[in-house]
Amino acid sequence: MTPEGRDLLEAARDILERTEALAELASNSRSPQGPLRVNAPVPFVLHVLAPRLEQFRRAYPQVDLTLEMTDTPVDLIGAHADVAIRFGPLPDSAMLRRRLGRAPWRLVAAPAYLDRMGWPETPADLARLEQVRFQAPDHINTLRFRGLPEPVILRTAVTAGNGEAVRQLVLGGMGVARFSQFMVAEDLKAGRLVPLFTDDLLADPLDVTALYLTRSSGLRRLAVFLDWLEGII
Repeated sequence: MTPEGRDLLEAARDILERTEALAELASNSRSPQGPLRVNAPVPFVLHVLAPRLEQFRRAYPQVDLTLEMTDTPVDLIGAHADVAIRFGPLPDSAMLRRRLGRAPWRLVAAPAYLDRMGWPETPADLARLEQVRFQAPDHINTLRFRGLPEPVILRTAVTAGNGEAVRQLVLGGMGVARFSQFMVAEDLKAGRLVPLFTDDLLADPLDVTALYLTRSSGLRRLAVFLDWLEGII
């Protein structure tokens, strides 16, 4: 972004914040209200937002939420989004950001698959199993463990280009895979999947970050949404 572009963006933010404040004064409302467009990765919407969004709706019934799902970086202005939720390292940008939490990793498999193939007793035993691989990013497929100098290499059962497809394949007994915990938390709780070597898996948790253009202090519906989101992650 050029210096002139940064100045224009900052001026636009100020105008939007003033407009929001005037609108709230005019409505004499104590409750946040108005449209809020949220952009987030598909698995995050399906496993975190969708099951809990009714809580937010009850607390703030006058906030009109629109959910858009993309896994790639998003241009908030072009997408007409108020906030984007993203995972992992983020490039420098003019967007404001707020870290909401961290998402640990879990290596999992279906119990029926392990009954058929044999339950591993050590991380090295995983080498005799098969892996359901992510097409991208490839680093998710790398399995490093405490005490082992090299990654454990598994035979590839199948490769899929979508995280939900990988999850369904693992649930179906195709092999093991590594997921962010929020994607498989309910599966683990229900026993559909079991964790493997959680204490030995070497994988840094992913930062969960909200990106936005308008200061949340000037947009009350954004502020309450971010506060609520931070409480459920």
